[in-house]
Amino acid sequence: MPITPLRFVVGTYNLWNYKYWDSRKESLHQFITLHQPDILCLQELCPQSRNLLDQTLPNHQRVEDSFEGWFREGNIYWNKALFNLIVYGAEEIGHLEKWRRLFWVKLQPKYLDMPPLLVTTAHYTWSGNKQERKDGVNIRITQAQNTIRVLNQFTSPQDSLLFMGDLNDNFLPLQILREAGLTDCFSALGRAPHITRPTMPTLFHVPETLDWILHRGNLKPMNCDAVDFFINNVAPSDHKPVLATYRFLDK
Repeated sequence: MPITPLRFVVGTYNLWNYKYWDSRKESLHQFITLHQPDILCLQELCPQSRNLLDQTLPNHQRVEDSFEGWFREGNIYWNKALFNLIVYGAEEIGHLEKWRRLFWVKLQPKYLDMPPLLVTTAHYTWSGNKQERKDGVNIRITQAQNTIRVLNQFTSPQDSLLFMGDLNDNFLPLQILREAGLTDCFSALGRAPHITRPTMPTLFHVPETLDWILHRGNLKPMNCDAVDFFINNVAPSDHKPVLATYRFLDK
């Protein structure tokens, strides 16, 4: 009888730092309780949201490190029943923000004799950043190029990897990532990417697609969505989370 390949749910979520935290925390708690992604990549993490996630995801592990970026910007949670941590790191890719990095973990699936999985996340610089407005240069192009440089240091084109996060862009950085062999989960399924910001009625803003899940190597998405979620008309963040179910391909 053939063995069913491992399937797991991944998510990326910009948590909006601590803005309006008291009004949003219950909504975030309920979202995580109901959805329980096996791998969760975070941007704009803060100590309050990290504590909430630690309590809401008791069967998950995250990176514990003295570098402040791991609890003031980004982190990665993974289901301990499915994956073991091999190694982790945080790489400079040209951010204008003090604590932002390309955060990554290498995970070993516990079942089916699968190869390691590299999981990475980043929050590219906002296009309204004062320095970018002054220089007139799209810094996200450099950040995307450096992302590929880092990914290629840790993997070959055949290795399984996930890169996800808030790219604050939907064109040139995506083109750079795609030219390096990465595919976003929506395009892989022949679907149009969804709007991920804003989450109305929590925030009114010009609709944008900023949050992405991309993959390369021995992985295939089975479904994906940018999730609308509210408790009493309050969303957990100004961004929608993007969730996707992946499976490892047969060897």
